[in-house]
Amino acid sequence: MHENMSGMENKENKENMMMIVEGLNMCLANLNIMYVKLHNFHWNVVGMGFFDMHEKTQELYEQVAEMFDRVAEKIRMYGYNPLASMHSYLRVGTIKEAPSEEINATTVANILADDFSQMLMELQNLDEIAVDTHDECLINLIADGMCFLQKNIWMMNAYKTR
Repeated sequence: MHENMSGMENKENKENMMMIVEGLNMCLANLNIMYVKLHNFHWNVVGMGFFDMHEKTQELYEQVAEMFDRVAEKIRMYGYNPLASMHSYLRVGTIKEAPSEEINATTVANILADDFSQMLMELQNLDEIAVDTHDECLINLIADGMCFLQKNIWMMNAYKTR
């Protein structure tokens, strides 16, 4: 039996809970793919903008690590097991891995802006379902993620105008 922290008990609410857990697992998968991708970019960025993007990707992967831990813990709070393998992340995630090769900073910014936009859209969809749970911690978790993504979409787009 899966403990439900939000008090949702009827069939419709159980279906909503499964949609939330699936959405959180998709978010978790994307965060883990992004974590690896940010390390890849951190190590392989070259050319003009190297120093800025090298520093920024480190800052981002540290923030993403905190986020994916919070998401996994929230899934556990609902009594479910979070995804925890690269196979699962790649199967469920909606963003793609990046090849391990040299890459310029502008291309990194383009890829990150696109990935963050995809992740934001998915969190916005999850937020529409989460509001009905009245679980303020879940709603705040999603809001924090959306704020992080919005800010970094703006920053990557601003970087590209250099």
